[in-house]
Amino acid sequence: MTYFADLTPYTYLERHDEYGHGVSDEPPLNVGWLDAAHPFPTGAPPDGLMAALTALATVRVRQTRGYHYCEICVRDMGEDAMDAVRQGVIARESAEFEVRGDGVVYAAPQLLLHYVAAHEYLPPAEFCTAALGATI
Repeated sequence: MTYFADLTPYTYLERHDEYGHGVSDEPPLNVGWLDAAHPFPTGAPPDGLMAALTALATVRVRQTRGYHYCEICVRDMGEDAMDAVRQGVIARESAEFEVRGDGVVYAAPQLLLHYVAAHEYLPPAEFCTAALGATI
């Protein structure tokens, strides 16, 4: 997966509406595009964030053909990482989800849930507020 700093404009994959037409509005903002080479903010998530993210992540967008494994887990497992990948122990995902806030859309990889739960990643406050206030 490609690293993108939080709250930078999304440029990873082309966006389409439900009819397959290109979306012409401003690109969403990136949240949670982590990798093992870049530090990220950590902390306790706001109450209810994991439940909100779990619900929001059920609407998968921009599905890809392959999987991306958590690079943080791979790094932390060292020489045992490849065995863990083969055994399905390391988290993997292959899509994104979006969170709509007040006049903004956030694009997040499905692995964001894993990053919050397993690596204590703390997304930006405005993203957390949007996720907690979102309705599906």
